[in-house]
Order: sequence, then structure tokens, then C-alpha cells
Amino acid sequence: MMKRILILCTALLLAITPAMAQENSLILSAAVEAVQIVALTAPASGELAPFTVRTGDAVSAGETLFTVEPVKVYAPIDGTVSGVFAEAGDIASGVTGRFGAILYIDYEERWQLQGSTRTGTDKAENRDVRIGQQVWLRSNNEENFADGVITAIDSATGGISVQVIGGDLKYNHTIRVYRTPDYDYNALIARGTLSTVAPVAVSASGTIIEVAVSNGEKVQAGDYLFSYVPDELAPERRGQPDATEAQAAADWIITGVNVQPGAGVQKGQPLLTAVRAGDYELVAHAAEDEVHAIHVGDVFTACFEELNMDPVEATVTAVSPLGTVSGDETTYAIRLSFPVPEGVWPGMHAVIER
Repeated sequence: MMKRILILCTALLLAITPAMAQENSLILSAAVEAVQIVALTAPASGELAPFTVRTGDAVSAGETLFTVEPVKVYAPIDGTVSGVFAEAGDIASGVTGRFGAILYIDYEERWQLQGSTRTGTDKAENRDVRIGQQVWLRSNNEENFADGVITAIDSATGGISVQVIGGDLKYNHTIRVYRTPDYDYNALIARGTLSTVAPVAVSASGTIIEVAVSNGEKVQAGDYLFSYVPDELAPERRGQPDATEAQAAADWIITGVNVQPGAGVQKGQPLLTAVRAGDYELVAHAAEDEVHAIHVGDVFTACFEELNMDPVEATVTAVSPLGTVSGDETTYAIRLSFPVPEGVWPGMHAVIER
């Protein structure tokens, strides 16, 4: 086939340019190769979402080829969001360094009681209390009530903590804690005062990608709060809707895909290799007795006979001094730039003549 191409192209070139039929004319076979191979890297660390890009695909500039899934954070408790200190694009360490967390969640039951069994009725049953024990609460003026559960005991001091459940107790009242729901004086365990339960701090690392809740919003355990990636993203990516997307920088032909869907990747890891569509050169190989007659700047005529298109000029851009040995023959690579006609792709063959 190549011999037939050489014969046909030579005949065509001689018919077009008879002056080339000289003693120093040179005919070589050449192949189309990409000038440069580029790599697309992961914009952030995380797991890759499903993708369909494959080796050999032609993709357009700006097309999203991969997406790194951000880490999603969910509410650990039922409650009310009591503070949101970050927004998309913020660096988490800066937010937590100032505010202690990305956001906080107040418990649904946000009151607790701190008291001492030494202030209760002096009976053995009132000293023998357990974590998780149900108790009944009443204000000192006997007008306000609530239920409770003992959550902590300090046996050395007699101190107890009680989670307040429901009711209408007032913050500034002294509260009595009873073992029985009839508020019998003999069942008085302790007296104490109310305080708020510390909210749950929800933190992250790296860069915040999205915040889905606002201050004062009610949430349930398992509700989505925000997402982040564990890296400090480049400033131009922070806060952008495509912050974790890897996109084609130009029209490309994919030459290799290095990852699988769902794989964990690190920021900067190569995901694929590609060549820029249309950014091609011709590569020919000259024998030992031919190479010294070829110089940078020499102009050849290139014929793509299989494509049935007009010849184009090709200019030598490099002559490699490093030979490739094959049996008894050594050849040297000659690289040529040329105006790429539509329909010419990497791997296609041409015949060049000077």
C-alpha cells in the first residue's frame, strides 16, 4: 500500500511541479503526529463521579470530563442551626480558627439543670441515682414543670446534670428534682438551676464548596448541611459552581484515561492525556545517506493521497541527530510543520517530496 501511495503521489507531484524532477529530489514517507501531549489533572482530592470519557474521544473546549465529589456533611442531631459562619469558597481553617466551627446546631431540648444531691431530702434512695434515670422537675414556686433525664453524676461532690425535656421552666428559677411524678418531698433528689446545653460544633477542612442551610433553620439528624474538599483550592476556583470539575482546556483528542469512576484521586493527579485537535506535525525518517541533505527551514510538498486532497507545503522544523537502528538500517527523524487540512488526524500518512 505504501509503495502504491509513493508511486501515485510522486506522479501527482511531478505533474504539478515538473521542476522538482531534479537529481537532488528527495521523497520520504511521513506520518501525522501531535505536536504536544497534555495532561488533565484533578482539581481537588476526593472520589470521581461516574464519567464516560474514553481513549479516542474527541472533546470540545470547556467540556466537563470529570467531577470530583465533595465530602458531604450531615446534621448529627435534631435541632436548630444556631450559627453559619462559612460560605462557598471559604477556607475552612480560617473560619474555624475564628469561630471554632463552620456552623453550630442547638439541641431541640437545649436546657439542662446543674444541681447537687446534697440539697435534696436526706434519704438513701435520693443518693442512689443513675445516669439515664427519669426524673420530674418543678420550679420552687410550684408553678412550672418539666420532665428530665439524669445525664451525669459526680459521686465525689454529689453533683448531677439533668437534661430538661419539654415543660415550661423559667431560666431564672430554682428547680427541684424528684424521683417520683407526685413531687413528694421524700423523693426530692436535688435542687439546681438551668443552663443551656452547648451546641454541637460542625467542622471541616480544606475549602467549602456549598452551604445548604442558614441560621435559625430547623434540621433533623441526617439532613445535608454543607460540602467541602480537603484541599485549599486555587483562588480562581473558590466559590465557583464548577470548582470540582475537570474540563478540557481546548478541543482535544483523548489519548489515554488513567482512572476509573469512583476512584479516589489526589489534587493534581493526572486523570487523562490528550492532544490538541489540529495541532499536528509531520514526522518522516531519513536514511543515513539522506539526512545531511535536509536542513531546518527546507520546504517539502506533502501529499495525502488516501484523502484525495490537494498537496500542501511542509517546512522542516527539526532534524534529529539521534538515529533509530533497525537491522542494517539507521534512520533519523525529520519534523515538519504544515497547514493542517480538515480531515487530517494523527496517524494518517503522507508522502513528502522536495
